[in-house]
Amino acid sequence: MSEVVLARLLEVARHKVVAGMAMIGKPERDAALQLAADLHAIAGEASVLDRPELCRAAQDGEDAARLLAGGGVDAAEPCMRSLRRLGYLLQEASEALEGKPGSGERHIPVAFSAKLLIVDDSPVAALALADVFEMHNYTVRVASTFDKAVEILSSYAPDILVSDVHMPALDVAELCRRFRASAGERRTAVVLVSGRSAAEVRERLDEIKPDVFVSKLAGAVAVLDRVSAVCRDLWA
Repeated sequence: MSEVVLARLLEVARHKVVAGMAMIGKPERDAALQLAADLHAIAGEASVLDRPELCRAAQDGEDAARLLAGGGVDAAEPCMRSLRRLGYLLQEASEALEGKPGSGERHIPVAFSAKLLIVDDSPVAALALADVFEMHNYTVRVASTFDKAVEILSSYAPDILVSDVHMPALDVAELCRRFRASAGERRTAVVLVSGRSAAEVRERLDEIKPDVFVSKLAGAVAVLDRVSAVCRDLWA
């Protein structure tokens, strides 16, 4: 396999994914059809380069984009999730190609299956991040409301809470308090994420005192890496 050709595919594909995600907010038929065509081409190149995981993700995105172009009322969410999943795979492949450390350390210890609760007031964002963790053998539940998150705390008993910092209709500090209280003597961790930098959310971090903070600006790979590190520290 030519690394030069693969690098070109990854660069072009990532640009297409970013453009596609921007389009989904206000989808237009022609733009959705163009996205489907772009993803079809990416799937073809990935197949030729023997990258089946990229090929499947691009094909899923193509199918969702065609539904979106056809006016499917429920197509925006699966299309966004497919693009986020493909974007993650492209980022991970780029890091591996560049020889960056960490890509081989993302799986949790074999003897332990960590349970995650991901909380975000955007259902699409929560499900997209859940997809990334499930790809790496984590067990995941998601919630977009306080009541749903509390219900999951009692019925599912998660080991790791991954929550957005700023959610206007959801008291994150109270959610973290309840999570810690429900854990009892179990080993658990709170991971907070935000589309802002640590400096911008310092006041909230000082209030809640999470075990880990990760800026969403670093991408899903960074969130996965930090949670994996927490799991290794807690249960290795």
